[in-house]
Amino acid sequence: MPDLVYKSQTPLVEKGSTTLIITCSSNTFYPYMREFLEKYLQLPEGTYDYLSVPGGPQFLMLTEYLPKFAWAGQRWVKFLIEKHHLKKVILFTHEDCSWYHDERMVPAFLQKFGIGASGSGTASVKEKQMEDLKKMVESIHGLVSPIAVDAYYAEKETDGMIGFVKVV
Repeated sequence: MPDLVYKSQTPLVEKGSTTLIITCSSNTFYPYMREFLEKYLQLPEGTYDYLSVPGGPQFLMLTEYLPKFAWAGQRWVKFLIEKHHLKKVILFTHEDCSWYHDERMVPAFLQKFGIGASGSGTASVKEKQMEDLKKMVESIHGLVSPIAVDAYYAEKETDGMIGFVKVV
């Protein structure tokens, strides 16, 4: 039998959840997003389900470019919503997301060829992310309905703080 290497300092308390948070796995914005969830949205730590992957909720709209990635991500979301009886989904994307800047990933690849948020090369990365968030919300509504969905974009402010913009 393996040796116990660590034991929690507090007992397990099941708090339940009604909300699913989907965000990018980048650690840069994580502390600020948690602060936003807890202080602004009044969701105490441990009261929401959390799904974090590179590019955040991108997988919700990649059916034609990365169908297996989209299929798996959409199944995770549907499973969590149904099995945990969730009532709301909150999507986050953030400024300087590597998913949008690495040409191995779909958004940067499309941007390289002049395909922006609305099919033209004139959209900025921020505009592309905000447009994508709207599509991600539609995708959630296509998976399970009815469910409330909010989407936010996190960005660095001129004073060094992190601001959150509600997109949907």
